[in-house]
Amino acid sequence: MKSHTELTKRQLQVLPYLLSCSSYEEAARQANVSVKQIYCWLKTSAFKTELDRRRNEIIEEAVNKLKYNTTRAADTLVSLLSHSNPTIQRGVANDLLNHVAKFIELHEIEERIQLLEVKVK
Repeated sequence: MKSHTELTKRQLQVLPYLLSCSSYEEAARQANVSVKQIYCWLKTSAFKTELDRRRNEIIEEAVNKLKYNTTRAADTLVSLLSHSNPTIQRGVANDLLNHVAKFIELHEIEERIQLLEVKVK
């Protein structure tokens, strides 16, 4: 398998376009390569692996940013419970209850999966 350093200069130049454009066609236009060439490169494991690695890096950075601001977002929702507009209060209360219910549901599913994994072993 080719490593990142074994990709061609052109392949390395196309990667940022694939990450920032909404379609392969748009990426091809902006990078000045054919869509056919992009699809050909996507069939190679080295190119696909590097694209996936970079995509995962972007996603991880975004998730870390969200995690970092979770407390602030929760504080904002809680503060809106005291808003003068009852419609906003109701909406926020509903959001909070839905988030807690989803958390509990996911937590219970996780516990059941762990129990099943123990039984399977």
